[in-house]
Amino acid sequence: MGGSEVTDPDFFVSYTGADRVWAEWIAWVLEEAGYQVLIQAWDFMPGSNWVTRMQDGVTRAARTIAVLSDDYARSVYGAAEWQAAWAADPDGQTRKLLVVRVADCAPPALLNQIVAVDAVGLDETGARTELLRAAARAVAGGRGKPLSAPPFPSAGRAIPAPVPFPRGLPAVWSLPWPRNPLFTGRDGELAALRSRLAGGDGSAVVLPQALHGLGGVGKTQLAVEYAYRYATDYDLVWWVPGESDVLAVAALVDLAVRVGVPAADTAEDQIRGLVEVLRRGEPFRRWLLVVDNAGAPSTLFGVLAVAGGGGQVLVTSRDPTWAGWAQAVEVDVLPRADAVRLLHRGCPRLTDAEAGRLAAAVGDLPLVLAQAGGWLATTGMPAESYERLLADRTGELLARGQPAGYPLPVAAAWTVAVDRLDDPGAVGLLRLLAHLGPEPVPLTLFTPADGPAGLSELLGAVAGDPLVFADRVARVCRLGLVRATVDGLVMHRLVQAVLRDHTPAEERARFRTAVHGLLTAADPGDPEDPGCWPHYAVLYPHVLAAGMLENTDAAGRGLVLRLGRALRSSGDSRTAARLSGQVYQRWATDLGEDHPDTLGAAANLAASLWSMGAYPAARQMDEDVLTRYRRILGEDHPNTLRAAANLAGSLWSMGEYPAARQMREDVLTRRRRILGEDHPATLGAAANLAASLWSMGEYPAARQLREDVLTRSRRILGEDHPATLHAAANLATSLRSMGEYPAARQIEEDVLTRYRRILGEDHPDTLGAAANLADSLWSMGEYPAARQMGEDVLTRSRRILGEDHPATLRAAANLAGSLWSMGEYPAARQMGEDVLTRSRRILGEDHPATLRAAANLATSLASMGEYPAARQMDEDVLTRSRRILGEDHPATLHAAANLATSLASMGEYPAARQMHEDVLTRSRRILGEDHPATLHAREALADLDTRDAGTAN
Repeated sequence: MGGSEVTDPDFFVSYTGADRVWAEWIAWVLEEAGYQVLIQAWDFMPGSNWVTRMQDGVTRAARTIAVLSDDYARSVYGAAEWQAAWAADPDGQTRKLLVVRVADCAPPALLNQIVAVDAVGLDETGARTELLRAAARAVAGGRGKPLSAPPFPSAGRAIPAPVPFPRGLPAVWSLPWPRNPLFTGRDGELAALRSRLAGGDGSAVVLPQALHGLGGVGKTQLAVEYAYRYATDYDLVWWVPGESDVLAVAALVDLAVRVGVPAADTAEDQIRGLVEVLRRGEPFRRWLLVVDNAGAPSTLFGVLAVAGGGGQVLVTSRDPTWAGWAQAVEVDVLPRADAVRLLHRGCPRLTDAEAGRLAAAVGDLPLVLAQAGGWLATTGMPAESYERLLADRTGELLARGQPAGYPLPVAAAWTVAVDRLDDPGAVGLLRLLAHLGPEPVPLTLFTPADGPAGLSELLGAVAGDPLVFADRVARVCRLGLVRATVDGLVMHRLVQAVLRDHTPAEERARFRTAVHGLLTAADPGDPEDPGCWPHYAVLYPHVLAAGMLENTDAAGRGLVLRLGRALRSSGDSRTAARLSGQVYQRWATDLGEDHPDTLGAAANLAASLWSMGAYPAARQMDEDVLTRYRRILGEDHPNTLRAAANLAGSLWSMGEYPAARQMREDVLTRRRRILGEDHPATLGAAANLAASLWSMGEYPAARQLREDVLTRSRRILGEDHPATLHAAANLATSLRSMGEYPAARQIEEDVLTRYRRILGEDHPDTLGAAANLADSLWSMGEYPAARQMGEDVLTRSRRILGEDHPATLRAAANLAGSLWSMGEYPAARQMGEDVLTRSRRILGEDHPATLRAAANLATSLASMGEYPAARQMDEDVLTRSRRILGEDHPATLHAAANLATSLASMGEYPAARQMHEDVLTRSRRILGEDHPATLHAREALADLDTRDAGTAN
């Protein structure tokens, strides 16, 4: 086994790169037994001739070993090597060619004639024995008759499925489940799954696979078995819990870190980088992602889209609608014969008749079969006693209102396990976990110092002694009811439902109260801080499962309110709206419309609706909240001022600028008097008023106020605080509106860089910053760059916010402008028509954004020569702008300039001249001589003079 060159090898190992682990193991075993082996991995050194060494192998070696797998069967060079050995000994008399089958595959027709050494399903000892026996017989010749008589076959007994060897796992591996040594059957499902994922049917596209079926039917275990069985075929295997987006994001971020995606402050950045690594297939060409227990179908954060080729995605879910997103595979209960074998493996003492009766009693459900067999083996209980317990408990379970769709035998099996426990602390721990969510429960949640006072009454010594607590965790895990992961303790939702019902009625309230206390104590406290968002994400599913949306104590309600704010702040406004809407309806009934927490929930809901672009609904709720706060708390209470600011925001978003301005001036005055100039709430009020001033065309006043807000924000909050970045973005908008494009661009580039680092690419604030920068690029004439950025913003906005969100409409309008500027008039027109249609429906005919959309579409029509249609639209826009915004508003001046251009295009020069002169006069007075709009008006008038002179001549 030394380093000397192999000259006359006994064996030449022929293999593909995919099976190198197997090939090296085979070579090592043979050389350890005294044989000389030639293998590419060890003998084809740098500088040597690869083809010559291959020729040496097939001609000079006494025998060739073909390491057979699907990859080898398709390999051109592998075929050349085994065919050379086969041609030298076509009838197999000298056993020139040995075939070692290392994967469940069909060999090529000729190779199929050679009796193979089958290593599939053997452990290391078994594989070593078979390999050396085959090698010795090939060298010595003769028969393979054993020296002693073989044992009589024992009917009805199955051999446990061993772990395949080699055991080498992929370079990147994460599987929360150990391999199940009791896994039984499913060979057909596994083979079919392998064929589809590996592209065995020859198709170019490998679809993701989605396993769906009844809870407890074995979807997860089937996925686990697949991952272990074919582990050596992958460079990367990663498990993604799919119960919620929160958990999936956490797992994908962990994988991103593992594969070397550069560190980022947000999950979105990390996952985006991970998806790109998976798409490229470098350095992990062959990867498998298993998304377990997925809910509703989704793109899985972009992972689904990059599956195919070397990358594969396997999903398990109870939702059959995954069929529209992946190739759906229904997993049913085990056939009775396999169910009996599974029980035998868990409890070998069972007779066939006993195992058959138990299999029927538990409905052939794999999860229960494995648990029941192991429990019977551990306790020694006779099978008939177990059957009697199942029968005796059925009526009691039905009387408790067993949830629909839960097989009764499943519930019975789990409650029997709990009843047999003689450890109150372990029972208490199980019942606490049953009242939480099915997602991992962090062990820190049970920290005694943070837990509720009554926890020790439920858990006994477990609550105060870390060592005793660890013992109880190990005990409940051994029962098969809980599993420990790196993220915490996990109890299946079916087990939870059964154990909640199984908890004595008089104790349920105590456990529920204790769980509420645990979750409240884990509240990170600041929903606006990005650093707290991951902690809220962990708490979210448990808050839902524990029933904390109902009327809990004040501390619990505070957690729910902060959770809603955290969801909205992190960019998940839809989930925030759903959560806030649920608690608002419940608390309004239970606590009353005027209760502070009910009003807090209403304010959260209104803010979430506003973030989703549902301005009328947000306004209606804001008005109600403000009226109630004024009556209950008074005009100057912080909650009242916050409600007034929110209502002003809704009015502003609906284009009601004067009303919004008046309300914002009042809020700012009160906050300055009560809180002082530098309080963050005062700065927010000043920023809001500046937005109103800007929207009403008062650019210098807006700029001055925004400069003050930014200066104070930087000093008080720091450069990277979201409020500071928002202030900087607002100032850049003012600078751009006043024609100071380079200064605006510089600020916007800095803001976008910081937002990407702090919030991620897909956060709504980041998208807004990118849209602003695209505006500045367009204003500076950098149309290709503006278009590229605009396309990215629009794509992300559509995916994150939806087609009809006002921010999405703005992004589409901006992109249409870039298309128009680059001369792509038909595309700009088509997009402009869609934006206008949606704006009219969502925002109304008179909204400033709708007027901008109409003005832009008129410009496209004029560019395509449709002057009458453009003129008609320009006239309508100007009429509405004058009525809504006033004669001197910059948007009104822009509308008038557009109409003048349309009139000139139709040859109506006197009318066009009169309108251009009025626009120029007003622009000089309002915007100044050097403003781009003023310069444009002067150029338009000069151009009109030239046209008029040419016509006169």
